[in-house]
Amino acid sequence: MRFLGRLILLILGLIFAIPAGALTLALGVFSEPAAQELVALIGTAVFDLLFVEAARNGNPDAVIAEFTLGFAFVSLVLLVAPVTFVAISGEVTGTRSVIFYGLVTGLITAAIPWLMRGGFVETAALEAEWRITALLFVTGAVAGFVYWLITGRSAGRRRDPAARDSASLRS
Repeated sequence: MRFLGRLILLILGLIFAIPAGALTLALGVFSEPAAQELVALIGTAVFDLLFVEAARNGNPDAVIAEFTLGFAFVSLVLLVAPVTFVAISGEVTGTRSVIFYGLVTGLITAAIPWLMRGGFVETAALEAEWRITALLFVTGAVAGFVYWLITGRSAGRRRDPAARDSASLRS
């Protein structure tokens, strides 16, 4: 019964943590010029791709479906996977530390783009890249913190019937 209760709490925590991370990322993109440039660059590339592929194949629906799948994959990797991994590992280990949930989720989220492309690359836009990495860290940290607020604070706690009975006898 305890497992089912913790599973429901885990899902509830994720239901709130993932949108909190998405909202943080959206607000960060609107306030960070480097992220705005990246979104504009990606948007222009997708727009060109849609028209070039639609003109070549005559079927823009296939390109839109492929773009949708790509967007869903990026969302899953950046917003869902890190907080879910940390939530499950926190539940398994019984960790209740806000630092664990916030810091580890933030570090994993920030490291994902670096890991996907193979690590550190010297570029002229390195400062902008670090600002985007910081934005992703904050996104993950907020998601981890929201998860901790809802579920993580009680991870690993077991209700001891003997302690509860002795507490009720003292009152």
